[in-house]
Amino acid sequence: MRKLRTWREYLIKRLASDPERASGYLQAALEESQIHGDPAVFLLALQTVIESQGGISTLAKQIETDPQILLEILNSNELPRVEMLTAILNALGCQISIQSVEAAKSGVEIAPTESAHLDFEVAAEN
Repeated sequence: MRKLRTWREYLIKRLASDPERASGYLQAALEESQIHGDPAVFLLALQTVIESQGGISTLAKQIETDPQILLEILNSNELPRVEMLTAILNALGCQISIQSVEAAKSGVEIAPTESAHLDFEVAAEN
């Protein structure tokens, strides 16, 4: 059995085998990105999860976009537009959710009600 050489290789292997871990990793990266005002944190995590799920080419086929365009989006200094981010996350088996800043600071997770639930899949399909 081949030993993993880097932390990134280890992380990719772990994320590939555990969808819950991958979504938790993205959530943590998004929170860090928001706290520090640095989208690169989230974009790097997103690239790592994409790699764990087959890579840019596989994802590009799933969301019906050109791999080069997807790569440019992920290598930019800005977060993707909501429509693109939603499509990417849906293809990775994740979704966007919103919570109040106060709930995030207290560490309390508030379960969404039916009226508060936003279904972003509609945006991804349009």
